[in-house]
Amino acid sequence: MASIINRRDVWYARVKWYESGKKHQTTKEIPLRTKSKVTARERLSEVNKVEDDIKQGMEFSFPWLSDSTTTKVQRFTIHDAVEQWLSQRSSEGIRQSTIKRNRYSLESLMSHIGTSIPLSKVSTSMIDSYRNYCIHKGNKPNGININLRAIKTFFNWCYRRELIEKNLFVDMVSKPKELPLYIPESLYEKLMQLEWLEERFKTAFAFYYETGCRRSEPFLGELHGNWLLIGGDETKQRIDKELSLNTINLERLTSMRTYFNESYGYKLDSWIGNLSKTFLKAMREVDGQDTKYHLHCLRHTFAVRRYLQTRDIYLVKNELGHESVVTTEIYAKFSLRRLENDFPSLVNSTKKRKNQEKVHAFEVHTSNAVPVSSIISGVSTS
Repeated sequence: MASIINRRDVWYARVKWYESGKKHQTTKEIPLRTKSKVTARERLSEVNKVEDDIKQGMEFSFPWLSDSTTTKVQRFTIHDAVEQWLSQRSSEGIRQSTIKRNRYSLESLMSHIGTSIPLSKVSTSMIDSYRNYCIHKGNKPNGININLRAIKTFFNWCYRRELIEKNLFVDMVSKPKELPLYIPESLYEKLMQLEWLEERFKTAFAFYYETGCRRSEPFLGELHGNWLLIGGDETKQRIDKELSLNTINLERLTSMRTYFNESYGYKLDSWIGNLSKTFLKAMREVDGQDTKYHLHCLRHTFAVRRYLQTRDIYLVKNELGHESVVTTEIYAKFSLRRLENDFPSLVNSTKKRKNQEKVHAFEVHTSNAVPVSSIISGVSTS
């Protein structure tokens, strides 16, 4: 039977029970909204009528908690909470692609624990069970962790809004830290020489290779002269990004946008999906069926090439649009000797440029120097 307790002159009904697998009792307190002990006991009797259902996780709206004259079941399920969370994220300006990925992650969880389970009954052990299920199913750690991060964010939101009494622990799948996967110059050249690869795809791949843009950024930004301006609402870090384009990349971007608008009717997901599938098909031909390369690797390739060129991690940070240099520093962890081997033409062009600078500096120095004979004779030629 439920009992009543008094907190600061206000009465509450307290229901206690043991759940399987737990050492400690679970407690549920229902406000009775009265300072009168007599009224509190009357309302307690209403709580006792549905005590067993409360222990099963069902929520109730009692007459003194609403305008109703009867006790009604108020079953707030995890599905209800997920829909509320996604709706709020949409109103906060979160990108639709992110919300779509969040929905996939939470639906993956609900396919394992059910959609009609009360939110209050979801436990850490259920999250652990889902995590272990994904591991045993053979899912890749990166994919599992993407889902778990969304699940963790969701339950943090539920806890902050007092939809659950205590937060849940979500443990990521441990995996060794890996360096970003970039495409060596020789492999990139093989990719671009494929005869069946249409020019529109080569144009797009070359643009990503030389600008480091994320997949959607070329189509979401605004062009101002040779500057591509991408608003913070369209970037992953939620900060504005500016990218200077040379003449060739400006022509490439114009060509990419023209084809996209004419062929895909502004359906960005369809065009990006086609780009990704075509890139994977091409990489399987030049690198083998088990290739690990994907379209985003072109961004990684841009980053390591720029670091090899400049040795300036802060410059690379700005060009990538990272909020913190800590994110960019992973590209500085590669051996420079390895990068030089993988991008020989870049090294040769850098050496050629430096030699030209040295020759130019020497010519300027000698043209301004005073001849030794003049110094000896005490006559200046100036």
